[in-house]
Amino acid sequence: MKQTFVHDASQQLQSAVFSSGLITKLICLFCIIGYGLSFSSQCVQVLTVIPGRVMPPNFWIWTFITHSFIELHIWHTIIDVIVVFLYSKMIEPLWGTKELLKFYFIVTIPNALVVTFTYFLFYGLTFNEDYLFERPIYGLASFIGAYSVVIKQIMPDTILATTPLCKLKQDHVPLLIVILSTILWIVYAVPIHFLIMLSFGIIISWTYLRFFQVHQNGTQGDMSTSFSFASFFPPPISPIISIFANTIFAIFVKIKLCKPFVKKYNVASSSNITITIPGVEAVDADRRRQKALKALNDRMKLKDLPSEAWPELEESQSPLLPPTHQLEPSSIIIDMNNSNKILTPTKEDLNQHQISA
Repeated sequence: MKQTFVHDASQQLQSAVFSSGLITKLICLFCIIGYGLSFSSQCVQVLTVIPGRVMPPNFWIWTFITHSFIELHIWHTIIDVIVVFLYSKMIEPLWGTKELLKFYFIVTIPNALVVTFTYFLFYGLTFNEDYLFERPIYGLASFIGAYSVVIKQIMPDTILATTPLCKLKQDHVPLLIVILSTILWIVYAVPIHFLIMLSFGIIISWTYLRFFQVHQNGTQGDMSTSFSFASFFPPPISPIISIFANTIFAIFVKIKLCKPFVKKYNVASSSNITITIPGVEAVDADRRRQKALKALNDRMKLKDLPSEAWPELEESQSPLLPPTHQLEPSSIIIDMNNSNKILTPTKEDLNQHQISA
């Protein structure tokens, strides 16, 4: 069983390596070269982000680009290469080389700025100069966190594993890796910047994909419900997160940082309703549209099923009786205590019927 799993994983990795694009191969190649350069302390000082050196008079601003290729541990490098190869195999054909490269810089450079600012904040609170000169910022953790968001957007309902307690879906991966990274940081397995970079990589990538990414059909962002910020959290707490996220979004709309959410309904015919959500890729939109149409057609079929003939509320007059002769309405007692629900006419009804006869 174990050998089969290892064999399948190795085959998928080989397929991803040979079928990946140029940008993916270059990123992985630079990661391997960066790990080799990490054995030189001077290279680590020059290529990683050191908060005290990016400020005047040094201005080592090139480190915001080179820091992501440096890893100090071999197992970090292996994870980076495997994740980049496997995920880029699915993402690069959909986005293209330019969009993937753009996404890489959008995630990594602002992330390095955020961590640098965080270290300055730590220094202001503790006056510990290690945060300025002795704790370099490096690694591809931000890009790995961003990849988990992209895969959630492309196939959110994919089941990764089934456990006795629950099913692990792609929706759960971003929050799960943040929790796992927090545990690793508590036991000193990863530095603090790894957790910060991973967390902000998820936030930055989701913000870009949600509001700013321009798609091939000319739309911008992805305002689908399955990609909301609350969908990253378990159902018990997602309503609370939704209130917070909607408040932040309303503030961004007022300051014109984001555009308001608009849905377009296209009634094509009497039996089909097409809902166009702005900013969804064609492949993803077709998948969701087919799923919605299938559910709608199933409901229409259930609605069109012939129902039983119910008696009309207004009884028509019998043609055998004269127009002026109509039966008096009779009162009927329903015995609810009797399980057989026998309908019993009253004594007054029997007497009235004999007199009429």
